Amino acid sequence: MNFRLKMVAWWVLSVVLIVGLLFAAAHWHLDGELRKDGRDLSHPRHPEWAIHGSYTDAEVHDILGELMTVWLWIAVPLLGVSVGVGYFIAARSLRPVRRINRELAALDPLSCARGVQVPERDAELAALVSHINDLLARVGKSYREMADFSARVAHELRLPLTLLRLRLEALAPELPPEVSEDLQEEIHQLSQLVERSLLMAKAEGGTLEHEIQPVDLSALLEDLHDGYAILAAEAGLTLGWQPDPGLTVRSDPALLRQILHNLLGNAIRHGKGEIRLEARPLGEGRRVRLAIRNRIAGGDTSLLGTGMGLRLVRAIVGTLSETTFQAEERDGVFEATLELPRG
Repeated sequence: MNFRLKMVAWWVLSVVLIVGLLFAAAHWHLDGELRKDGRDLSHPRHPEWAIHGSYTDAEVHDILGELMTVWLWIAVPLLGVSVGVGYFIAARSLRPVRRINRELAALDPLSCARGVQVPERDAELAALVSHINDLLARVGKSYREMADFSARVAHELRLPLTLLRLRLEALAPELPPEVSEDLQEEIHQLSQLVERSLLMAKAEGGTLEHEIQPVDLSALLEDLHDGYAILAAEAGLTLGWQPDPGLTVRSDPALLRQILHNLLGNAIRHGKGEIRLEARPLGEGRRVRLAIRNRIAGGDTSLLGTGMGLRLVRAIVGTLSETTFQAEERDGVFEATLELPRG
């Protein structure tokens, strides 16, 4: 039972208890008054002539029964009214809480520092809002500091890695081929990590620039297919590639390509069996739904949602209007869904 229904139940129970106690007290008092010698019939010309008596049990039960019938006719509508009044009071009482929830739902990592702007005169709710705003301000400050630190570290690492790669290329003839190849591969992976960190810091910091334009999604997926088919075969996986032809979406081509690289790379690293990619129009054709589904190797879900790949995807999608992303795991099957506006 939610809090609103609990408030309604307490209100109705209070009304029923109060009215029931009043009815019981009135019934007990009237029963006593009717059973005692309460009738005094005197002669109008001779006041000293008086007949004292009381109602019989049958008459008392008949009077009280008729009175209870009238009370029940009154109590049933009263109970309905009390339910309505209780629901109205509960709704009005919880209205500030609903406003706080809407304010919190509208916040994101970039705007959480502004807090919850809900005017409330109630002292308890005002104290709650104040504590929430203090916490959000600290979270926002920490988030900005972390994003700035990540961006600075990524910038600082780009130059040393570039110089190291150039020196390695110059020394390549003097090194064994396998050593030179391994070193270049490691430097390439480090460079990719740095570039992704910088891109994620810009996206999460709200400084990522993009250019929305029509993008041929079918052609982009066809361009990516051969490379990932080779990677999937090397990892012992099969690639089910089923995009509809002629799909055009509105997005940034470079960022969309980065999103696809991250999703497909995660699927190959953590998947087993078949990786299935589907892309088709959604609803009336105003949007396009792209889904990548794979079974998780060993059922290990510890990296899902916490690695840089999915975090970068969410950060980039957050900067693209009308684009949504969802990732969920169910029964060992991971599915990433991207919805884009139709171009």
